[in-house]
Amino acid sequence: MAGPQDDSPGTPAQIADELKGRDPEFIRKMLPRFWLWARMYFRAEVSGFENVPDEPVLFVGNHSGGSMSPDTFVFTLAYHTFFTVEGRPLAALAHDIVVRTPWMGSIARKMGIVLARPKTAANLLAAGANVLVYPGGDVDALRRWRDRNKIMFDGRQGFLRLAHSAGVKIVPVVAVGGQETFFVLNDGRKTARMLRFDKLLRVKSVPLSLSFPWGLLPGDLPHVPFPAKIRIEVLPPIDLRERFGDEPDWDEAYGYVASTMQVALSGLAAKTVIPVFG
Repeated sequence: MAGPQDDSPGTPAQIADELKGRDPEFIRKMLPRFWLWARMYFRAEVSGFENVPDEPVLFVGNHSGGSMSPDTFVFTLAYHTFFTVEGRPLAALAHDIVVRTPWMGSIARKMGIVLARPKTAANLLAAGANVLVYPGGDVDALRRWRDRNKIMFDGRQGFLRLAHSAGVKIVPVVAVGGQETFFVLNDGRKTARMLRFDKLLRVKSVPLSLSFPWGLLPGDLPHVPFPAKIRIEVLPPIDLRERFGDEPDWDEAYGYVASTMQVALSGLAAKTVIPVFG
């Protein structure tokens, strides 16, 4: 017979339908190896988990590193190291391409990465999981080198409505270094529109990028990230209902969250002396 702990909010059993690909045993087995690699290769530093309240939250982050998203990888590892695999499950929302890529997608699903769908996120939060979302999507992940330390959510406000309707707090997460693991030379949004990738593939940016081993090419293929130093900071939670009421001015709320994150991101970026080297 199951004990009381199996009925507590946020246990994996309760969210099996939404996180059916998550494999706690795989995470438990691979966590020490992955985290050691992240610490050595990216010299990863993650701080601020003490700011996370003991309740379901919506982590909102800036997104870097293109298709490889090393900041997501580092954050996921650090989360499970800090809160343990048995703690409140973490689900990271990702583009279809990430989840459905044969080899990379298999590992991503085992780590708790799911397709970015509003209903999926709402169900996970209601079931007691923490959810990680990157509002800027590929526009943010493929931003130009000179914009690497900018928050680029592209005006998207869905994450605010999600948190507000679910009655959960937003916990901002800022990261630097991920956009130094490859180089984006231009803004690829016009190219994506011209090729109709925004309609056909839900891809909003096709920039000119430089990566290993592909060299210079349009767009971004899975690549070997350069060993840039990655720093991540988890900020204090933001209660939208408390700050903006039951009927928020969404533009005001968006501006507040984005500016709060930009200030923190700029402070984190100031610690980097030489790009890539840290």
